[in-house]
Amino acid sequence: MARPKHRANADICADCGAPEPGWASLNRAILLCDDCCGIHRSLGRHVSQIKSLHKSVWHMNLLNMVRTLNDNGANSIWEHSLLDPSNSKISRRKPQAKDPLHPVKADFIKAKHQRLAFVLRPSKEECCSEEELSKQLHSSVRTSNLETSLRLLAQGANPSYFYKEKGTTPLHVAARAGQALQIELLIANGGDPSTIDSNGQTPAEAAKMAGHVELSDRMTECMYEVTDRLTYYVCSHKPNHKLDEHIIVPDCASLLEQSDLCLEGRNKLRMLSNHLLEELAMDVYDEVDRRENEEVWFATATSPEKCTVPFLPVNPQLSSTRNQGRQKLARFTPKEFATLIIDILIEARRRHTLANNAPLQDPAVSVLRKEEQGKHGSQMSDDEPLYDSVASDDDYALTTSENPKPEQPTEFKMDNEDAFAPLAKGLPSFVEVLKKQLTLSESTVRDLREQVHTLQTTVEQLTRENNELKQMIHVKGSTDGLVNGHVGGEQEPELEPVLDIKTSLTRSNQRPASMYETREGLRKPSSWSTSICQSKRDSEVMSRGNTQSLWECGVPSLPPSEEVTRRTEQVTRRIQELWMAMQDPKQREAFVPCAERIRVAVAELTAIFPQNPIEENVRSALRQLNGNTGRLQAECSGLQRCTSDSEHMDRCLQQVRSCAYDIAKATKLLVTQFQT
Repeated sequence: MARPKHRANADICADCGAPEPGWASLNRAILLCDDCCGIHRSLGRHVSQIKSLHKSVWHMNLLNMVRTLNDNGANSIWEHSLLDPSNSKISRRKPQAKDPLHPVKADFIKAKHQRLAFVLRPSKEECCSEEELSKQLHSSVRTSNLETSLRLLAQGANPSYFYKEKGTTPLHVAARAGQALQIELLIANGGDPSTIDSNGQTPAEAAKMAGHVELSDRMTECMYEVTDRLTYYVCSHKPNHKLDEHIIVPDCASLLEQSDLCLEGRNKLRMLSNHLLEELAMDVYDEVDRRENEEVWFATATSPEKCTVPFLPVNPQLSSTRNQGRQKLARFTPKEFATLIIDILIEARRRHTLANNAPLQDPAVSVLRKEEQGKHGSQMSDDEPLYDSVASDDDYALTTSENPKPEQPTEFKMDNEDAFAPLAKGLPSFVEVLKKQLTLSESTVRDLREQVHTLQTTVEQLTRENNELKQMIHVKGSTDGLVNGHVGGEQEPELEPVLDIKTSLTRSNQRPASMYETREGLRKPSSWSTSICQSKRDSEVMSRGNTQSLWECGVPSLPPSEEVTRRTEQVTRRIQELWMAMQDPKQREAFVPCAERIRVAVAELTAIFPQNPIEENVRSALRQLNGNTGRLQAECSGLQRCTSDSEHMDRCLQQVRSCAYDIAKATKLLVTQFQT
């Protein structure tokens, strides 16, 4: 580090031509007089980064970059249209040193640096995209041609562009080539020195692998520029990165306040995410830069009151809430501001220690340069009260006390054990946070257990009701012969009951076999969740025989052909038995049992089909089977009660034959349609 000496050759201001400029813009790589510097400072660091040539501390590489570009015509890049004689559209005249600051110089500087009105733009034929410009920058930085790199950056190239095909960024290329001034230019314009390439190396590691040890040390310093700048502002001392000393906390015996407001502020600071802590650190970094430049400004400027910057200028790429918080930093007294810086350094070192000394994870560094340029600023909405609830004046307000606090050690010890312990009285530990999370988890587990118990009780109740319904249907079928709405008589013991046949079936289109109901009930499905909620209200209705559907019907699927053939043959055999009984009119008492056997066989056949088959022919055949079966039972009952009148008996026999024929015809139609 060194303070630059005044050059023998005459320098002039890049914006108005005034002699002996005392300021420099790092990212623009130009020199400025006091008047023009005041306008630059009012634009903000996202537009122009100002540094005093004579009063500020410079790194030699950074100073050489600015000097080299300024001496080789960097200003012509920002005034390209003004210097082009063929461009007749630009009629603006560049201001002179004696012109008034407002509005002549101020309007020109805003147009030149804020709106970039005079920068060379690619023509429509060229139409270079940001990616193409970034690829050109990727190639340019391996050379010493700084002017080409600055022109590409002015046109919109990304200094942190990751070239996928090559797996590197411009900083990696410049580091391997040993181009120290290119690296300073890239970092000053938003390049991120902590970015890793496809091999997992940072630019500092790439430079070291290439044998550029001093350049590697410089890039390591750039990675920790935020915390280094904050530390230097408080105690005029910086850590020695060569000895792996990256973040130090200055002696804060007279600064650390232990009031309730300060403890609450530190508590909130500790609870911030890494991203929000980075933003807060970068805002404080900008405020440090503003205060240092303001102090130099009042000490050197000829008319300091004309262009003072009392707070950080508005950055339009940040939310209004964050801009308000940034401006509130100017209201902090020196003691309050130093306390805030020390708190940030303590928290940054704690997190750095927890990250196993990984510089890429330094919460206060990783995106500093991006934020400085405003190209990759926070996208937080204005609804997020980042400062009103985290780092407001009340959070870090320090009351003056006549009794000084006892002295504390120069350096805080931050080993792994202390990293998890509270840093101040009232600061919650990680154990307390884990206890709260455990309590919340136990509460959730209890709620889930109660829900499971409720569901189990509902299932048990439904099982009992289903068993009762099965018993009621069996009793009712044995007493009056009414099963599913059909009139029946005695059943043969060798025949399998229709209800048991349905129970034995397991199909995707049927609900569990324990749910007995009529086909009309199946046509009104209700969802499982709705039925569970209504189970208690419907229990009395279900006990009277009204069983509503608790399952949704699945997609209808046809039964296997072998099963259809077997059951149709059974229907045919039962019809043949009835036909043989009809040969002897004296065996009228056997007509009703035969009709019942036919009904059972038909029920067995129809039970294997879905409730609503897609094929119309199958539905028609099933309707004919069910209708003719009921009619056959009625005709057989009438025939059994028939008198000795032969004519009336012949008519009854004819009706029974007709019904049996229709059943056989429907059975044949069903088999034919199914097999085709």
